[in-house]
Amino acid sequence: MSKILPNIFKGKAPKNNNQETSIINNDPIKEDNKKEEKSVSKQIKDIFNSESFVYKADTIITLNNNEVLKKTIIGKTNNSLITIDDELIDVSSISKIELV
Repeated sequence: MSKILPNIFKGKAPKNNNQETSIINNDPIKEDNKKEEKSVSKQIKDIFNSESFVYKADTIITLNNNEVLKKTIIGKTNNSLITIDDELIDVSSISKIELV
């Protein structure tokens, strides 16, 4: 049994290779410490897609006029939320919605 291994091809790397492939960005780094708030439609979608949602979800809804409602949501139409009390809440009047 021969222990001689085949030769390996060794290609030459071009000189100054790092300068050819490096990209330097001199733009200042902008740090934004504000959290981006989710859109209301994204918040609603997250509620209906959560693992805790089976047929209803207890929520706290903040309206655009800063009125706070505690409602149990059971469904959604194109532009309204349906509560367990058979009320319709217009999505465009909501500024924030969260699970309880």
